[in-house]
Amino acid sequence: MRRGFNTIDKTIGQRRKLSEEHLDKLDRRVESRDLISQLPEYIIHHILSFLNDTKDAARTSILSRKWRQMWTSFSVLIFDQHKIQQQEGRQDIRNMKRAFTDFVDNSLKSHLERKLSIQKLVLHITRYDFELATHMEQWINIAIENNMKELDLHVVKKSKRYKLPPTIFASKTITGLRLHGCMLKSHCDIKLPKLQKLYLHKVCVDQQIIDNLISSCPLIEDLRFIHCTGLKVLRVSGLLKLDRVEVHHCHGLEEIEVKAPYLQTFWYCGKESMHCKIDLVAYFSLKRLTLEDGNMTDEMFQDRLASFPFLEKLDLSKCNKLKNITISSVWLRRLVLRGCKNLVEADIDAPNLFSFEFKGDRMPFSFSNPLSLKEAKFSFEPVHIRSYNHLGGEDALWFTRLRKLLEKLKHSNGLKLVVRSKKNVIIHENLEEILLPPQSDLKLEIIKPSMGLEDLLDNLLRTWHPEILSVVSSPSSEFPKLVHEKMMHRVENPNCCTYNTRNKCWRHFLKGVKIENIEAAAGKRTFGWIPWLKSSPTVLHQTTSYRLSWEPVERMLSKWRMMSMLNPTSVSSVI
Repeated sequence: MRRGFNTIDKTIGQRRKLSEEHLDKLDRRVESRDLISQLPEYIIHHILSFLNDTKDAARTSILSRKWRQMWTSFSVLIFDQHKIQQQEGRQDIRNMKRAFTDFVDNSLKSHLERKLSIQKLVLHITRYDFELATHMEQWINIAIENNMKELDLHVVKKSKRYKLPPTIFASKTITGLRLHGCMLKSHCDIKLPKLQKLYLHKVCVDQQIIDNLISSCPLIEDLRFIHCTGLKVLRVSGLLKLDRVEVHHCHGLEEIEVKAPYLQTFWYCGKESMHCKIDLVAYFSLKRLTLEDGNMTDEMFQDRLASFPFLEKLDLSKCNKLKNITISSVWLRRLVLRGCKNLVEADIDAPNLFSFEFKGDRMPFSFSNPLSLKEAKFSFEPVHIRSYNHLGGEDALWFTRLRKLLEKLKHSNGLKLVVRSKKNVIIHENLEEILLPPQSDLKLEIIKPSMGLEDLLDNLLRTWHPEILSVVSSPSSEFPKLVHEKMMHRVENPNCCTYNTRNKCWRHFLKGVKIENIEAAAGKRTFGWIPWLKSSPTVLHQTTSYRLSWEPVERMLSKWRMMSMLNPTSVSSVI
């Protein structure tokens, strides 16, 4: 028996060694305060569906006797070829493929022997060939025969794509299809009366296929096309349940026409080289609109905005032909302007705006009303300021507008200004006295974290590890102390990201924190802006600085990958 299966057998054996007496004690200990076991079974299964693999689901068995029973009947089967073959160690390709097919065969057999249904089947295939295609068809057919509701099929193949078995399109139980790297034949007969969600990623389609889907799948609510090919015109109509449509970078697509009386979300992303006409008829129902359209003019945007008076969220990214626009709405709650590099003026009249995010190299927006934002993130990059005392031209205009913006935001309690440059970061606790250091790579963020200090540090340090972190606050403020405690009082081996080796948070990399004397550090490389701090004695007096040391990211990732291979912590399917 190969090592992967020995690992599974060992896990099962260890679980069985727990005596009934010990489990009874565990149950009695939590019985008096066990509220989660009172949840209905379908809710518990829904919670389990968010976990990455069976190992995580198995860990929930310690919660109570009911959860111990529930995870064994968990009906989401996840088979990731790469993960399973990685656990098998170094073998030739043929043996690795056989290990994967045997693993899936045995897992499906074990699941069906217990007479369990299949809620969802996930197949992530990284080494696809014609031999494996036969096994895949068998697995999918078994799942369909056992009333599978969702299929998530991801095939990594650069040349020929996987041809889907016709049984998929005759299922009376499937409600969700997520297909990646597959082939859909125009002539295939489609009858999916319960299909609600259809996601097509790197799938070759044409209008005939779409027409077949629409005519035979009347309950579709969520329709997404991502990097699909073969489609010149996308026409969608006649779907009364349709709630969401997304189209992302579909090469060759020239026209989109959507007629949906109850559509609430539309999302389009296209490159500037892709000219795509969009005709969207949603009968005033649309609430969320996201556009990344490099060919949308001011007039086109204003016409679209006028068509949807009840819009609550608007996201404009890389709309590089926009120059002068007006956004006026009493319903608008969230607004994002990101990377619209030629935007000169955006006049915003949205008195009920709750959240605003901006990213760009200038400040082309203005607000007609005082702001009471609950969430805000503004990133200005790069800001080329020669010196605080020698502002001129565009720099002076930019600085004046920033001042006006900060003035409007004073009444939005809790906003903090984050100033970044090279390896330095300064957090201004309030927006009263702000000075900008004379750096050419300056980045500013005005943030109000919805969950306070911890959320702020997570946002700031997750992908960027500064050498110096400074806090500017009033002498009576507790904020610098709280920042220091949050960074110092962390466990040596935090378990906050135990099950994710690739996306660890800052707590896993932070090696040390020391309070830094600013004036003593004046000659150090990281304090190029010391003259700026000294130019304002008030700011200098209110500044607390910390020197942070970090573990190298690549070294830590290599270490975790090696540990994962030597001691696998996940099983890729339900036993």
